[in-house]
Order: sequence, then C-alpha cells, then structure tokens
Amino acid sequence: MNLPPDRTGEIITQFRNSLRTIVLGTVSAEGEPEASVAAAVLGQGGTLVIYVSGLAAHTRNLRANPRASALLAEDESAATNPLARRRLSLACTAAAVPRDGAEFLPLVAEFRARFGATIDLLAAMPDFQLIRLTPQRGRLVVGFGQAFEIEPRDWSIKARVMP
Repeated sequence: MNLPPDRTGEIITQFRNSLRTIVLGTVSAEGEPEASVAAAVLGQGGTLVIYVSGLAAHTRNLRANPRASALLAEDESAATNPLARRRLSLACTAAAVPRDGAEFLPLVAEFRARFGATIDLLAAMPDFQLIRLTPQRGRLVVGFGQAFEIEPRDWSIKARVMP
C-alpha cells in the first residue's frame, strides 16, 4: 500500500503524541556500538530529551562521543507487516541539560506527567540526568519503498527518498 505524502504528517503526529521511549544508539570511546532504550519527551525545536542514569553505558558513551541515533518505531502489534513497520530515525547530537538551568525542573515535570511517580524516585538520585538530543537529520519510513527525509527542527517532510 502506497501512502500519499500528505498522510505522512499524521504519522509524525502519532509518533510525537505517543512518545514515551526511544531506541537509542550510541558508540563508546573505543568504537563499540550500544543499543538501549531510554525514556524520552519532546523538547523545544524538534529535540528529544532523555532521562538517564550516569552509570548507564549509553550515558558514558554520550559523554565520550556526543553523537546518537534515536529510533521511534510503530508497535509490532499495530503493524500490518512487521517488516514494514513505520519508523522515524533521527541522527542527533547530545548535550547535558544542566541541573541548575531554567529548563531542568519543567522538563522533570514533563517526565513526571508522562511517567508518573517513578520520576520522583529517579529525580532524588543524583546520578540521573537529562540529556537533550538535537536532530541533525531524519528519515521517516512508512512502508516498502516509502521513505522521506525529515526537517530536523520540526519533523516536517523535507523530501521523498526515491528507491
């Protein structure tokens, strides 16, 4: 099934509205790849903000190499064909959100609204930190042979990727 390009905005909106976690790809200082899952909320300007432990491998990796990949994927149970799941991948740069910065507490409140009381427990742990992932480029795949470049600042469609 070919999806008209004007419906891709609906898919992006679904990803934005249902965002809770991302698959996070990072690389260690030694060049070893690491895939993990991180809690995430939308930040300003198309950014993603993750709340992660400083003890986690992905956090150490982001400190050593502030490049990451974020993947948002359609739930397998909702996909018509699991091999053609709708997905949005974003190549990002990472930067810590300072605990004493003006946006730290509002972002923690956003996590609390999304994830409940568990965030209060994490917020009390000094190793947990917010990291902003700023997309540099993105690609939305909506089916076989249906891929679109994404404008990283607002996740709008930039261009269709020809097969």
